[in-house]
Parts: sequence; structure tokens; C-alpha cells
Amino acid sequence: MIDISYQKKFLKVNQIWYPRDIAISELLKQKRKADILFVHGVPIGETKGRFRGWQEYHTCMNDITITEEEMLAAINKAVRYQFRRSEKDNIEIRFYTKTDIENAPELIAAFADIYERMYQSKGSDTKLNISAVKKYLDADGIVFSAVWHEDEMLVFHSYICDDTDARLLHSASCFREESADQSMIGRANKRLHWEDILYFKKKGLQRYDWGGISDFENPNGIDEFKLKFGGEKITYYNVFVGNTLLGKLAVTAMKVMKRVN
Repeated sequence: MIDISYQKKFLKVNQIWYPRDIAISELLKQKRKADILFVHGVPIGETKGRFRGWQEYHTCMNDITITEEEMLAAINKAVRYQFRRSEKDNIEIRFYTKTDIENAPELIAAFADIYERMYQSKGSDTKLNISAVKKYLDADGIVFSAVWHEDEMLVFHSYICDDTDARLLHSASCFREESADQSMIGRANKRLHWEDILYFKKKGLQRYDWGGISDFENPNGIDEFKLKFGGEKITYYNVFVGNTLLGKLAVTAMKVMKRVN
């Protein structure tokens, strides 16, 4: 189980991932010091009708206990071609664990720069939540990967992970910028996902979670990209619980805005 708390604007959020051996009712008895308790992957029997805020969550998930050949065969043929083409692009793929980032803390600023430039190109001022990233690092619950080309970071991914599951948290690149080689960056991003899968497989993990699908029936472009990697369509549930008056008001507001049920 990964258990961290961080500040998000005016709220303190306690995020819990993979609570396999403890029920939400038990978590609530602990009277956690956060405005909102946000628990991912809760059985349906513990959600509907019992909490003010619950969210049906769709994703696709790859079984990474099968052979590399079986995983590759399940991926769209055109995507597999992009992997092979990327091998000629003279890119370098690097992975960063807690220790790596402790030894090179400037990497966080580099990740934030790419992430925020990506959103700026979309007309948004969304910022990387560095406070949350540092909390995940403290808990040794996050891994980063990146593509480098000629000493420049082009793409990065981050994953919430424990000893069995890796779940995509961030995926960022600057392919929309005028100076970018969009084709190369697109290939690099696909290749990085594949290398990420192989990395977690070698670490002995069991599942690779693509971090959400908005709609299985009417997938958008990002959904279609994820589904091309051959993962199984999965639905599970997240729960938002207000622990303080401020937290309860926030959960009620999210419910009104139809962000949670």
C-alpha cells in the first residue's frame, strides 16, 4: 500500500493506493489528519450507498507476467513498427528511482518544465504538483522514465508503483512546439511506454495500469492510443471521504459538479 499526504491548493489530501489488506471502514477509524481521504481501487461492495463521494474509474491494464513475445503480439502492428523505427532515432532511455532523484534533485525541475510547457501549448497554466511528487519520492512509491536526445529531455513518464502494480501518473512531451520533431517525439513516446512495461516486468511487477480511460464506448485520441497496447479493459472504484468540514464541503462540491457520484 502507498500512503501519502500532500497539499493541493487549500486542501490537505491523503492518497492511498492499492489498499489490498485493509477496508475503508478501518481507514476511517484511524482519523487521518487530512481534509480529504482519497482511496484508489476499492471493491464495489465498499462504495455505493456508503460514502458521499465515489467514482467509477475505467482503465486498461496489461498483464506483464506473460512473456515479452506474448505482450508484443497483443500490441497494434503500426505501434510495433514505431518501436522499431524509434531504435534508429539515436535516443536514450533512462529510468529514475528515489535514489537517482535524490542524487540529482534538479531532475524534478526538468520534469516540471516539460509538463508545464506541454500544458502551455494547450493554452493551460497547469502546474506539476511538486509537493505531491516529493511525498511519493519520500514513500519510495514513484518511478520516472525519460527519453533523451542530444542532451535534451524530450518525453517523461511517471508511475505510482508498489511491488505488484505500476500505474501511469504523468506523461508529458513538447511535441506541439514549433521547433519539435513531432514524428520523432511521437515514436519516442510509444517506445518509452514499451520500455516502461519491460522495466516493470523485469522488476517482478504483475500489472501495468494505463492511468485511466475516459470512455470505452467512445474513446478519445488518448484512449485509443492506450488501447492499442493490448491491455484488458478494467473498471474499479475510487472513494473520496471528507475528514474535516472543509473536506466535506469539497467532496460535496465535487459531487455537485458530477466529478464523483
